[in-house]
Amino acid sequence: MHIPSPCIAQCKLNDDNVCMGCHRTMEEIANWAGLSSKDKANVLARLHANTQLESDNQ
Repeated sequence: MHIPSPCIAQCKLNDDNVCMGCHRTMEEIANWAGLSSKDKANVLARLHANTQLESDNQ
C-alpha cells in the first residue's frame, strides 16, 4: 500500500526539530521513503492524535 507523505510544503522546524507544517520529527522526515507502510501508518496515527488533542484544547 502506498502511503503519501503528509508534507504540506510549510517546512519550518521548531526548537524541538519538529516541522511546524506536517508535525513530523526530522528523523521521520528523513526516513519517510524507507519506512514500511505500517511505520508510516503509525506516524500518521500519531500526527492525527496530536492534531485532535490540539484542537480539543483550543
